[in-house]
Amino acid sequence: MKTRYINKLLIGLCLILFASCKKESANIFNMFEDVTVTFNNSDPRCVTDYKVINDKEEVWIDFTINSAKEDMYSYVFEVSAGTQQSTRYTIAITDPTKRRSFSAIIKLPNTTAFPAAALRDGKQSYRICALNEKGTFIGDGYKKVTVDVNPSFMIYANRDIYLPDTVAKSLPSFFSLTDATGFSYTNASANAGKIDFGIYRKPGSNSTVQTPTWVVNLYSPSVATNPLTVYDISGFSPKRTTKFSQPVTGQANAFLTTAISGSSIETLAKARAITFNETTQTVPANGLAAGNAVFFLTPEGKYGMLYVNAATSDLQKRPFINVSIKIQR
Repeated sequence: MKTRYINKLLIGLCLILFASCKKESANIFNMFEDVTVTFNNSDPRCVTDYKVINDKEEVWIDFTINSAKEDMYSYVFEVSAGTQQSTRYTIAITDPTKRRSFSAIIKLPNTTAFPAAALRDGKQSYRICALNEKGTFIGDGYKKVTVDVNPSFMIYANRDIYLPDTVAKSLPSFFSLTDATGFSYTNASANAGKIDFGIYRKPGSNSTVQTPTWVVNLYSPSVATNPLTVYDISGFSPKRTTKFSQPVTGQANAFLTTAISGSSIETLAKARAITFNETTQTVPANGLAAGNAVFFLTPEGKYGMLYVNAATSDLQKRPFINVSIKIQR
């Protein structure tokens, strides 16, 4: 009996000790309540919570950030889009009279000050965060705003375009940029109104008998002189008059992260001379090679970007290029 009472006493003491040692952990949902952020509606272009816009429209983020207990020496403008890691810009608050309450308007797109904040198709979110004198985060008001840009371009990924087979003439070596469809020589004439270009290859300027090299180029059906005479395109009608740039090397980053809207694709394209009916490269690395891109303008006035993912051969050793396309809607 006595032992039972001793056991109960020990259990009680343990519970008391456990309770006295218990430590409350910080709650992230209330530990930064001294900072508040208000997104103001001072103009029709302002976003205060969620806003749907079209490409080329301007968006304003008019905000006021207040800190009740600690001076603010800078704020962070954070940009988040899709699965990409957030980008943060730190801006100093230089006026000492505004260290407890600061207001500003960020106008987008502003790719000079905030390159990663370029408006893109789909959703993009923005936060304003306060930093103290030591550059430590002290709050963001637990708020963000989201801008949703309506689709302004089409993307067609991983399309194969074969080099011409001059015997059977059955491989898709002609291509339509508007719907990413390939055509062989045997059905190209019947679909001439859809075809923007064909591809072919020739020995590169550094090619030798011992070490042959090939350069891949494209040509429009409206080219003045057909570079591939084995394919007679004189009877194609109507002939589309899409214009092209010469291939531009090293365009992987531009295709993936810069060509993110119809307007950004147009800006990239207009930076090149899009005046050619064919590409005329003589070195394999400068032609339709992996990592290179050709910018284009269709007869309908749509700008686009043709990116070469790979130049390779299939299991039957038939050479082809694999491309992805972005084109304005």
